[in-house]
Amino acid sequence: MYFGKFIRSCGCLFIMLAIISPTKNIFAQGDIFGNVANSDASTPANGDIIILGYLENSDEEIKIESCVGVGYDSGNWYDFLPNYLTASVGDQFNYHFYNIINGEIYNLSGTIDISGFQQEDIILFSSTLPEKPDGLTGKGLSGTSVEINWTSVFGLTYHIYRRDASSNGSFFRIDDPSGSLSNPGVTSGPFIDNTVDGTSTYHYLIIAENGSGDMSPHSDILIQTSITFMCGDVDNSDHIDILDVIYIINFKYKEGPAPDYFESADVNSDGGINILDAIYLINFKYKGGPDPICPDEFDYP
Repeated sequence: MYFGKFIRSCGCLFIMLAIISPTKNIFAQGDIFGNVANSDASTPANGDIIILGYLENSDEEIKIESCVGVGYDSGNWYDFLPNYLTASVGDQFNYHFYNIINGEIYNLSGTIDISGFQQEDIILFSSTLPEKPDGLTGKGLSGTSVEINWTSVFGLTYHIYRRDASSNGSFFRIDDPSGSLSNPGVTSGPFIDNTVDGTSTYHYLIIAENGSGDMSPHSDILIQTSITFMCGDVDNSDHIDILDVIYIINFKYKEGPAPDYFESADVNSDGGINILDAIYLINFKYKGGPDPICPDEFDYP
């Protein structure tokens, strides 16, 4: 089990080990590679090709061209299949290739061969697909939630994926963790990710889908930190002082800006933001009153 974890993080080293090892294991097989050509037989330049791969007709886990073990270089593509969390001989694989310069594509399907190495050459062809999603942004809402937004296009739906930023491996679908391709995703943003841990940094990307089930090239990768707010630090300045009291008063009674984290302003944890929170902070900061006790999550009306 330990060795299985090792190969997923060190795919290139394990390729060499698999060649010299006398032991056949289904997780040590399945390297797939091939040539890539445009429809006019020219070779796509490096940086032109986007790759999307997944197994068993499920996008629960996907790999793209920048994931460890996957890549394109000078007319050759490759993937190290054991870098998926699950990969067995006979599993179906699906790859979508996109030339983002000329718009040509290729969809490849097959099964993992017991031979351990299989060549799949592709010739791209012209097609009309949804454009690569644009305008991906993120914002921390609380210690346990991040808001993801993008430029939505009418008639398209969106699959949303995430991985831990400490990993260069697979992305995992979070709008439908089961990875059901029959689920077209969400129609528009924002999407709230309520599964962050409040300390980690994450990579997000999205893929558009049209009414025919065609999937777009993936978006650029968004790097987003999930930050735990400080209770009472209403102005998000990393400390609590009289300016936080003023911030509450301006927000609540003078049409001032909203707090970055509404939870940080509900310092008495009564489910509202009002003058009692300002008084509570004054008592805490200057009169020896009790510590702020903000809720973990708060839906401000």
